[in-house]
Amino acid sequence: MIVINPGSGPVAEATEEHAAINIAVFADDLRRAGFAVDGCTRTPDADYGDGRYAFTLAMADGRAIEIQMPGLPTDKVRYLSEPDQNIWDFPRLYVDGSSWVWSYALGSCEPDDPEN
Repeated sequence: MIVINPGSGPVAEATEEHAAINIAVFADDLRRAGFAVDGCTRTPDADYGDGRYAFTLAMADGRAIEIQMPGLPTDKVRYLSEPDQNIWDFPRLYVDGSSWVWSYALGSCEPDDPEN
């Protein structure tokens, strides 16, 4: 059996309320990692319709990052590679169209290196 991008499928029993809580936690995690997040806007017209809800993060450097946030309780979405977490149990977020588990999604928000 080959599994590509586990957790990228539909998210059952998701709610917009959970997604809104999650995006606030995600933005706080970005700020703690040194990324300047100026704000977050709900963008329902961009929803994938699979239990993920679209938000646009406004970054201080002028970038806008689209996040498709799963609408499950935060502890079911926020994968941080903790010893008691199994990556196979966590849905992926989509960051500008690419899927990532939470901890890697944070890193994917880093601006492109202008030197490369």
